[in-house]
Amino acid sequence: MRVAGLILGLAILAAGATMPAQAQTLQPERLPGMCISMSGQAGESISVPCDGSARQKFVPPGPAGGPIRYGDACLEPKGQGYYPPLFAVACTGAPEQQWMMTGDRELRSGAGRCISLLGVVSRTGGMVFAGECPKTGLGHAWVVRNVDFTNVVEGSFESKARPGMCIGYEYSLRLLPCTDAYGQLMSFDRKALGQLRMMSSCISGGYAFGGVGLGDCYDLPDQKWMMLDGDRLANQRVQCIEVRDETGRDVLRTAQCGQALEQQWMFRPARQQ
Repeated sequence: MRVAGLILGLAILAAGATMPAQAQTLQPERLPGMCISMSGQAGESISVPCDGSARQKFVPPGPAGGPIRYGDACLEPKGQGYYPPLFAVACTGAPEQQWMMTGDRELRSGAGRCISLLGVVSRTGGMVFAGECPKTGLGHAWVVRNVDFTNVVEGSFESKARPGMCIGYEYSLRLLPCTDAYGQLMSFDRKALGQLRMMSSCISGGYAFGGVGLGDCYDLPDQKWMMLDGDRLANQRVQCIEVRDETGRDVLRTAQCGQALEQQWMFRPARQQ
């Protein structure tokens, strides 16, 4: 009965939960959770994890098209070559500043350019540009999302079965001595089902033999997590992350959620810099 209740609760969160709009973002359809951000070294737009900051807030064009506004400025590609980056500049009404969201989720300008992400990976700092509209590929499809970051927290997870050892990434996802290092920090919504992000990528279950891995972010049940009873990491399939001793080596696996100590984790909030 307890597992059935968890399944129902997770399904309700996944299907019907709505959050108050706090930030309007432009996210690559291929990489949910990454946002266009005006935070490049020269003030250009890049792709970084969504954080709800002002640098990621845009007013997208309406159904009939129009500018993409960033405060009082408008987005426009600047520069020569095939990959001119997007900058926030004074609004002039020029064709380069007029955008339309097409049925294929392209953001296409009146000058015949499409906003694209170079590389189509989760890497922080990926270049966002407006170049020739590609006929195929996923790097030029976008989603406008209202995101609430009120309950997003960042920190690491220490195993209650292996005190002093935290989930971390070093060549692979595994247990490492807790150090609050960058490769151990994860961000997630502590009150809703969503992504468990680490190093601009996402934690995923569902690998062979119940493996847990780190990779590109998708809107999939294996990558949607929430905390159960404050100490277990469960995905939408009601599979919990646990540590197992396999031939003398601790490995991370997913298994049906239960009460085993190996599935219990202590959240350690990130230290304030």
